[in-house]
Amino acid sequence: MTKQIQSIPQLLIKHILLWTVFGYCYQSAISLLVKMAIDAQPEYPLITALIYGVGFNVLAAHLITKYDKHWPVIGSVFIGCIGLLVVPFLLLGESGLLTMPLLVGILFSLPLCSYIVGLIKLKLSKN
Repeated sequence: MTKQIQSIPQLLIKHILLWTVFGYCYQSAISLLVKMAIDAQPEYPLITALIYGVGFNVLAAHLITKYDKHWPVIGSVFIGCIGLLVVPFLLLGESGLLTMPLLVGILFSLPLCSYIVGLIKLKLSKN
């Protein structure tokens, strides 16, 4: 079988559409994660939610690097912005956004986790 080579604009449009769908799913998961962290009634709910978010971002980064072979870090930035900024703002307005420290922490950790997971996968594939 021959693989059809796609042009860069077609590939970019395909990735943007997939990233947008994944961003919506990411938003649903993060909002559930924050609710779970608050329902656990820890002493520091913000730190607990951030730890849960970083753990979830490791899983999300694994999926992003598994299915996006071209631009996983760029995709994770796009997915994070769509999932944490655009979708909550469109659905609920400004009140739908996370608190600033939690938003920055989760939004920054997704591309970082994608980069680290990509490096680990690259290292493991060489061995």
